[in-house]
Amino acid sequence: MDRIKMTFQIIFTNWVHLLGFYFTTYLSFILFSILRLEGFAGENWNVILFFSPLAIPILFFTYGLFIIGGFYISICLLDTLAFNFIKEKTWTILFLEWIMIIPIFIMWAFEYEYWLWLTLILSFLVTQRIRKNSIEKIKNRFCSF
Repeated sequence: MDRIKMTFQIIFTNWVHLLGFYFTTYLSFILFSILRLEGFAGENWNVILFFSPLAIPILFFTYGLFIIGGFYISICLLDTLAFNFIKEKTWTILFLEWIMIIPIFIMWAFEYEYWLWLTLILSFLVTQRIRKNSIEKIKNRFCSF
């Protein structure tokens, strides 16, 4: 029972990815406007700075709903398997999860020439690092590792 509780608590730490993706998307829109990347060239700064915070959730939950859903299913399965069956250090597990998930982001970035995927890769790495501390606290509480 403790292992199940621990697993659910570890899975719950994945909320940080959504927050990281939100802020990364906002900052990326600003960066892409400065660099005048395709789709952002000549964009009105009022739209970028003030409308984007409202538009990003709509983007995530319309266009990105299946992608975010698939991402969360994948990361939850990987967390469940890794933290229950592999006795590696937390950061090693999280880094391996990152390595296993990012190839699809890279492929989409170049296939669709949608460079947000590249900044989301960095965001995913940073949020994995943030999760590390929370997961180690959870593992120490359960002391079965």
